[in-house]
Amino acid sequence: MKSVFLALVITATALSQTNTAGNPEAAIRQADESWLSAITSKSVEATVAAYDPDALTAGSAMPAARGLGEIRTMWTELFARPGFSLIWKTDKVVVSDSGGIATATGTWSRTASSKGSGLFIAVWRKQQDGKWKVLIDAAWNPQPRQ
Repeated sequence: MKSVFLALVITATALSQTNTAGNPEAAIRQADESWLSAITSKSVEATVAAYDPDALTAGSAMPAARGLGEIRTMWTELFARPGFSLIWKTDKVVVSDSGGIATATGTWSRTASSKGSGLFIAVWRKQQDGKWKVLIDAAWNPQPRQ
């Protein structure tokens, strides 16, 4: 069943990116939605497939990981936490003038052994095949100013 779902997620991602080839912001938003769907379903492989091979994670609200192997381990551990869930809302996407890099920013929230919410930035890099993948995935909990 998981392999069928994974195939559907990958197919939907490929189709959505094909249909938005002339509109980078729309392509990134579609890739972002597919990535969120993979995380919501706790599919490690579909989640990792959203990342660029050179990807890294950072920020006060997520474990640091560099490369697909560490990112796979990170998500495997997060998905194993009882009650873990993560959602986010992308508010803004900005594509570079060159069209090869973009940022997406917004808010996130999760439940698990430690609940939290905060801000995120995802830096997306356009691949040679035209698909967009996450290069930098960073989230943090804003601290109240004293």
